[in-house]
Amino acid sequence: MMDEHQLNRLLNRLIEGSIEAGDFARLQEVLKADRSARQTYYDLLGVDLLLAEQYETPDYITVHSQAMDDSWAVRRARRGVIAWSLTGAAAVLLLTLSAFFLLRTRPPDIVINPSADCHFTVNGEVRGGRTMVPGDSLELKHGVVSLALGPFVEACVEGPAVARLIDREGRFELQQGSAFFQISPGGKGFTVHTPAGIIHDIGTKFGVSVHADGRVETHVTSGAVEIERGEGQPRQRVDAGDAMTWAADEAFQPASIDADRFIQNLPWQTIVLQEDFDDPNGTELSGKSPDLGQPWMVLMESNPTLIQGGVLDTSFGPRTLSAGFRSGSSTGRRRVYVTTFTTAVPANISDKAGYVDASESLTLWDKDGRALFSIIARASGDHRWQLRDEAGGTHSAGTQVSALGAHTLTLCYAHETGLVRLHEGPNPRGHLLDQLKVRSGATPRSLTVSNDGGGDLSIDRLEARVVTYPQDSRTER
Repeated sequence: MMDEHQLNRLLNRLIEGSIEAGDFARLQEVLKADRSARQTYYDLLGVDLLLAEQYETPDYITVHSQAMDDSWAVRRARRGVIAWSLTGAAAVLLLTLSAFFLLRTRPPDIVINPSADCHFTVNGEVRGGRTMVPGDSLELKHGVVSLALGPFVEACVEGPAVARLIDREGRFELQQGSAFFQISPGGKGFTVHTPAGIIHDIGTKFGVSVHADGRVETHVTSGAVEIERGEGQPRQRVDAGDAMTWAADEAFQPASIDADRFIQNLPWQTIVLQEDFDDPNGTELSGKSPDLGQPWMVLMESNPTLIQGGVLDTSFGPRTLSAGFRSGSSTGRRRVYVTTFTTAVPANISDKAGYVDASESLTLWDKDGRALFSIIARASGDHRWQLRDEAGGTHSAGTQVSALGAHTLTLCYAHETGLVRLHEGPNPRGHLLDQLKVRSGATPRSLTVSNDGGGDLSIDRLEARVVTYPQDSRTER
């Protein structure tokens, strides 16, 4: 038999999801044999449900709801409204308990929610999906990701960073970089592992930075944390409003708190140009309004540029076509401009071997009307895309991707650093194809699509957006 104290302790652990497998088996036997124990379980479950409805609704609430339905049925049975057999009620109870225990011991994968300029790998691979399981290593090269580490813990990790998910029971390893953690009531026991020790949460919000030399900082904005240096060593407590820095072989040193240095939420984004050329055949491009952005301007053409078959095709004559970004875009100091475009095979493809000076390009222009950088393809390079700094005239190593084929590519320009990245796919999460440093501090306000010398470019989708951060970067990129 089990005394009342033991029963209540195990029932509470069951509802919290922290019960061990052996205790769960013991509890099953008691609940099958003891009707009053089952009623105690239902009563505790009801209180837990009411508290959850008052303050928050965790992921497993559906299981609780099923159990509450069962509890209602048992009470109704006592009044003679529904005739349940004891065996049937016990079977339903065991099914509910088993489903509950199974769900709580088999947590879902962690979803990686990336910013629009984000590039990351999981276990060294660029993945189509955006999930992590225990044991996975995350390398965040650019941007920010938000991770829901269970129902009570949210982490915001800023690149460049390297992290590892140890398990779903409250252990996360930050090997390098910065992260901010927000723990709501119920997340007690969460720990952040670093090269210089373990940070234990005591119901709080705090940031952690791990530098390349192994030095660690933590900045606490609410609640408190405790830092564990090693077995047998006393823990160092850091309260709200304080910061601490240390290394594995160095003493703790108080620091000035600077919580604003940490990205605490995903940066916001604004779409400044969107065009899918979904217009009736024969629509003239000049003066046409895109889905979002300023009307198209034709700077040069040998014959009218028309939309045909849902694409903008520059075939049959040289052209320079300009699309302006919509006004009101962000002017913050730390911004990343992300431009995605999809190419198709040009209508006039058969004559390309005869034009040795043919070229195709897409160029971004700043607010002062100066060309910033281009992605350009030439016949001399088999029409393969390459980045060019328009101010200095330098070129990148180039890619194996042809401007004459069907591809989706994404360009990122970091306003703060001048780094231009070219990625495969509809966002920067695809493989990095090429990169180049150009002038920093520019504000792109338009782009041009051009062809010359017999080159032709066909585009069926074009989009530009601005990703804005709440503060300047604190790490070298």
